[in-house]
Amino acid sequence: MNIVWNDKKQARLDALRAAELAGTLDEASKAELTALIESLEAEERERLAPALAQMQAEQAALRQQVQESEAANEQLVILAAQQEQLLADARRLLRDLQRRHQAIQEAYHHLTGEPLKGDHWPVPEASPDLMLLHP
Repeated sequence: MNIVWNDKKQARLDALRAAELAGTLDEASKAELTALIESLEAEERERLAPALAQMQAEQAALRQQVQESEAANEQLVILAAQQEQLLADARRLLRDLQRRHQAIQEAYHHLTGEPLKGDHWPVPEASPDLMLLHP
């Protein structure tokens, strides 16, 4: 539909609306008013269609980005939990190795009466997750 709204049509629409408000519209004028309003709305739909289509496409793209971000966030939560579990496992392993090392030291000392030489086992009590093992 290729309707061109112009000043003449706008003036006629204004006059018909004024008559409608005054209650002086006859049936033919009511039909003309309805036709003008439909014509104006059709032209506005046609004129706005490209912008609306672009907005819908942008909205769809944003929805896709949100879905991708939510999926990535879910994966990050899983990775964070795995990392926390890894750290907890490492702490348990370190404590076990420290106990075993202590047992070896005590057994060696019990058998020889001397401390185990060449012992470089770091045992920082304040931060076990920062310890490095040195055999």
